Amino acid sequence: MNDNARFVNRKELMGILVLAALLVVILPLCLDVFRLNLVAKYLTYAFVALGLVICWGYGGILSLGQGVFFGLGGYCMAMFLKLEASSVENT
Repeated sequence: MNDNARFVNRKELMGILVLAALLVVILPLCLDVFRLNLVAKYLTYAFVALGLVICWGYGGILSLGQGVFFGLGGYCMAMFLKLEASSVENT
C-alpha cells in the first residue's frame, strides 16, 4: 500500500492523537467545571456541524435527520435534569 492511497497520513494522525490527548487528559485537569462544560457544549455543536458538512458538502444531500436525534437527545437531557432538580415534595 503506497502512501498516496492512505486515508490519513502520519502527520495528520499525530495531530489527531495530540488533539485527543488534549481533550481527554489535559483539559479536565486544567479547567474548572464551568469551562469544562462549555467545552463539552461546543464539542457537541461541532459534532452536529461536522455531520451536516459531511452529508451536505461531500454527499450533496441536505439531510436534517440527524437534527431530529440531536433534538431528541437535548429534550431527553432537559427532562432528566428537570426531574433531578425537582424535589419529591414538589412533584
